[in-house]
Order: sequence, then C-alpha cells, then structure tokens
Amino acid sequence: MAIQRAQKKAGKSESLTIRLDPKMRFALEFVARLNGQTITKVIERAVTDAADRTKVDNGGNDYDAPNWRTYWDVSDGIRAIKLASDENTHPTFEEEEMLDFIRQHWRFFSIDDSLRVLKRDNIDVLWPMMPRFIEWWRDHKSSDRFYVARMMNHTLAEAGLDPVSE
Repeated sequence: MAIQRAQKKAGKSESLTIRLDPKMRFALEFVARLNGQTITKVIERAVTDAADRTKVDNGGNDYDAPNWRTYWDVSDGIRAIKLASDENTHPTFEEEEMLDFIRQHWRFFSIDDSLRVLKRDNIDVLWPMMPRFIEWWRDHKSSDRFYVARMMNHTLAEAGLDPVSE
C-alpha cells in the first residue's frame, strides 16, 4: 500500500492518498454504506480505534499503559516533548538531542526541570525555530554557553513574552 501526504497546514486536516486493491476498496465502501458514514470517517474511526488499543509498554502493566492520547496535544512542541521524554516510545537520535537541549534550557520550556508542567506560550513561540536553536547550540556551547539563551529571549521578547533568566 503506497501512502502520500499533502502539504500540512496549521490547524487544518491533511489530505492522504492511499492505494487500495479492489477488495479493500469494496470493503471500505461497504462499511461506509452500512454505517451511513463517509469513507474518510470510516478510516478515521478505524485508526482511532487501533490507536486507542495500542499501548506503550511500561513494564507489563497494560491497565495503566499510556496510549496516543497520553501524548496528544494541539501544540506540535508539547507533543514532541512528551513523546521524546518517554524512553518507551523509542525516541530517535534527533529527538534525544532536542530533549537534551530542552533539559539544558528547561527554564524556557517548563516551570521545573522535570518538564512535568510545560510553558505552552513559550513553546508555541520557540518551537518553529527549534532546529536553528539546536544548530546554534551545537556551534556555540563550547565558546558561549549563553548565546542560544539570548537568542531565545530575543524571540520571546519579539512575541511580547517575558524573558527567561538562565
């Protein structure tokens, strides 16, 4: 099955193109017809049902095991931080590097260093520039450890938010 994604627009649904063999196409149309739903709604419900049943392994306790709803947030940044913070979701190297950066600069992203209560406004402003901040961190951490903090404070100030003291 081939899958192709359309360009993502903030706050909007995405278009997804899938290739189905005739049998799957018929089955999909059959379910939609009997349930009085659109094909899109049938697929959305099937994915949601499967995602609800898929649990993150947390040592065998399936009852309290988190699923996708534990990590979901309307904010891309908060979702990414939640996912990267749980080693049971198998973060990539890039996610681990991002999380290390956030832990080094936790005052910009959270009210405490455990990252339990995140600063939504700051994250929403800083998140689009995270790749640049991380690149600057790589380039300057050995020579000017406060360079990125100054850049993040500048970005927050431009958005009308209070600066953070490091």
